Parts: sequence; structure tokens; C-alpha cells
Amino acid sequence: MQGTAGEGAHWSSRAAFIMAAIGSSVGLGNLWRFPYVAGENGGGAFVLFYVICVALIGVPVLVAELFIGRRGGMSAVGSVVKIAKAEGRSPLWSLQSWIGMLGAFIILTFYSVIAGWVLAYVTMIGGDLFASIGAKGLAGLAAPAFEGLSDEQVSAKLGELLNDPTRMIFYHGLFMVLTVLIVMRGIKGGIEAAVTYLMPAFFILLIVLFFYAIATGDRSQGLDFLLGVRLGDTELADGTIRRGLLHGIQDGSVISAALGQAFFSIGLGSALMATYGAYMREDQDLPRSARLVAIADTGVGIVAGLAIFPIVFAMGLAAGSGPTLMFQTLPLAFHGMPVGGLFGLAFFLLAFFAAITSSIALLETSTKWADEQTKSDQRILSAGGIGFVVFLIGVANALSQVPAVGPNGEDQSSFWNTWHPFGDVVLFRDMELLSFLSATTDIILPIAGFITAIFAGWIVSTSTAREAIGFKSEVWFKRWRFLIRWVCPIGIFVVIFYSVLWLPYIAPMIGVGTS
Repeated sequence: MQGTAGEGAHWSSRAAFIMAAIGSSVGLGNLWRFPYVAGENGGGAFVLFYVICVALIGVPVLVAELFIGRRGGMSAVGSVVKIAKAEGRSPLWSLQSWIGMLGAFIILTFYSVIAGWVLAYVTMIGGDLFASIGAKGLAGLAAPAFEGLSDEQVSAKLGELLNDPTRMIFYHGLFMVLTVLIVMRGIKGGIEAAVTYLMPAFFILLIVLFFYAIATGDRSQGLDFLLGVRLGDTELADGTIRRGLLHGIQDGSVISAALGQAFFSIGLGSALMATYGAYMREDQDLPRSARLVAIADTGVGIVAGLAIFPIVFAMGLAAGSGPTLMFQTLPLAFHGMPVGGLFGLAFFLLAFFAAITSSIALLETSTKWADEQTKSDQRILSAGGIGFVVFLIGVANALSQVPAVGPNGEDQSSFWNTWHPFGDVVLFRDMELLSFLSATTDIILPIAGFITAIFAGWIVSTSTAREAIGFKSEVWFKRWRFLIRWVCPIGIFVVIFYSVLWLPYIAPMIGVGTS
């Protein structure tokens, strides 16, 4: 297994890199997080701000991370140190990569738990569908999801899973084993081989689900909710408040949510893209690759929303149902429609493919750094050791999701589901471990992105940046340089200030409302 992904290893082709980079960015952030965050923040107004954030901040930072990785040719930390020394600057600028690598590690500890829920639903819906086929033959393909159960029983499936920590830990562990096995095999034999099959399957399933939703769901309401933009707030039939454009401007929480989603979804600030950039060849068009990744990631999020909301509205369910949208609302929707079992299985398989391609990238950031420290490229030890630590912390995350009161009123209190890390801090008030770690990364990633923008825009010389990125037009290089120097750091700083200081502390202190 030695020599499979050490210094000097490259993607076999530009297409392979694009597939891997898209796979790393397209994940549960698009299928699980984007729809519910859009739902909570009013749909169309959120999507508008999201696209603006991706164009003005996401793409420039993505270009910066990729060129840092390709220029350095090492782990995210090693690449920044190498470039900083070449520029006569302090190697302490690698702080942004350390922060990003920590963020990627933390994300994987709870991401794998959520992905484990996805695997659990694959087995539940798949088992139910195959039982229907066994009883009815091919006619069983037309059965709804969870045929024969009531809406209450379907809705309770998530609760049953959360009340069974052994099952949660099993699926979390299974997902981590799959992730580690792929990363152990290196770039070409593992990551590249996996995305070569998984990403085409992902896009096929996504397109099928999109047309299914448009054909069977309430497409007009779904399209209007996700893409329609109104000036003022409106209340939907299900009671959801749809925030308008003016609310989004006055209440910075919508803009903050949009930028946070862009960082989480694309993988910015997590050292992920710098790590993948290290495997890029010099003749690969870096700016064009960055644009393709950003466009694909944004497109998948929007198409996923268009595949979800028409179905949700057709069933009369709430669009703003939060994180449970994927695990309670959608199963209810698939339960209420013909062929729901087949398309429900397809959706959760889609989510699994998205999750695994992102998780291998998250693990690769730490694995590549660990390889550099040993100088022997022992990926089995690096990936296996880091993956095991992730699994252990993930077990704690899973246990934190067990309800303190059981389904029959029994006491299920434990240290993990009653512990609120930094619970007295406004930002993390009453959050259990998994929510706390998720909220922490919402802060970590933009901070790392902010430092990346400063480093790429002000520390790396103009000549080095121009040569390393390879813009075909000087005009486009100057546009990128302006964005990375001014728009990105200022925009990210304002959002960090708003989210971390203004909203939780300053606004309440001076009596300023945000609604």
C-alpha cells in the first residue's frame, strides 16, 4: 500500500479530479442541510444570497485553496508552510490549515453519525420494498414506502433509531469502515476509483428523482418556494414563515446562513480542497475546475431542493421542518404516494453516495498530513488510526442523540445525552455534543476561510499567484485578486462578527431586534 498517495501522486486525468472534487463538495450538505436551511430561511431569498455568496466569496476562496495545494504539493499544512517560506514569510500562516484540518476532523465525527442514519433508512426502506416484491411480485414495486404502517408509525421511525444506540453505533461504524477502506487504497486505487462509479450513479439518481418530483409533486409551489423571491415576508399554508428579500437584508441571519451553507457545502475552510489540489497536475486548468466544482455543488443543492419540496408540498407537509426534513418529513411523503418505496430507496441511496464521497475527502485531509510526518506513506496506519479516533468520538455523538426519556416514559438519561458542552455560552446554549460540534464548525470554517483569503491575497506575491493559478486572461486574474483581497475577507469578517458577536451578544445588550 506504500507509495499510493504520497508526495508526487496525481489524479490520472482532469476528469478524475473534477469528479473527486465535486464528490468531496457534494454531500449531505446538499441533500440534508441545504433543503432544511433553505426552508428555515424562506426559500427564494436564501437561495439568492447563497448564489451571491458562492460567486463573490466561494469561488475566489476555492481558487485560492486549490492553488495553495497545487503550488505546495503537500498536505494543506505542508503546502502553506512551503509557500510561506518561499515568499519569505512566517510558517505560522499554516494556522489556517491547522484550523481547517481540525474542522474537517470534527465534521467527520458527526457527519458519519448522520450518514449512519442514512444507511439505516436504506436498509429499512429497502427491506420493506423487497418484502412487498416478495409478496406481490413486480407489482410490489408500486408500493408506497413502509406499506401497511400508519403515518404516526412512519414518523416514529427516526425516534426508534435514536432510541436504539446500538443500531446507531453499528451503522456509524459501518460507514466509517467503508470510508477508511477507500482512503487506505490511496488516490488512484481508492478515492479516484470510488468516485468514478459513485458520482455517475449519484447524478443519474438525482435526475430521476428530480423528474419524479416534478411529475408527481406540487411543482408550482415547490418552484415558487425555492426560487421565487418576494420583498416581504409571507406565511405559507403549513404555517411556515417565508422570509422575503427585505427581511434577508435587514436581518443578517439569512445572509449569514447562506455563507455558512456555502462553506459547509463546498468544503471551504476545511483544508479539503487544498489537499485535493496537491494532487492536481500543472497542466490542469485550475480556475475552470474551480468554477465547475462550485457550479456543480450549487446546482446539486438547488436540484435536490426541487426534488424534495414538490413532494413535501404535495403531501401537505411543512417545508420548514428543520433537520428532520430528510428523516421524518420525506419518509412520510414517500409513504403517501405510489412507487414511494422505490423512490424512497433511490433517495437514500443517493444520500449515501453523496455522504461517502465527501467523507473520504474529509478523512484524506488528516491522512495526507499524517503520511508526511512518518515519511513512509503508511496509509493503512494513518487512515486506520485517524478513522478509529473519529469512530470513538462519533460513538459519543451518537449517544448524545438518545432521548433522555424513552418511548414508554422510561428514564434514559446518561452523561452523553445530558451533557451540554459550554452550555452557558450563548452560542452553544443547551446544545448536546453533536449540535455543539456542528455549531463549532460553522465558526471554524469561515475563520479558516478568512485567513486563507488574507494569505492568498496579501501574503502570496502577485507574481506567484498569477503563475500558480494560471488565469488565461489578465483581466480575470485582476478580478480574482480584487475579490480575494477585499470582498472575501471583508465579507467573511462581517458575517463572523454578526454571527459570533452581534446576534448573540451585542444586539440583545443594546436592545436591537433582528426580526
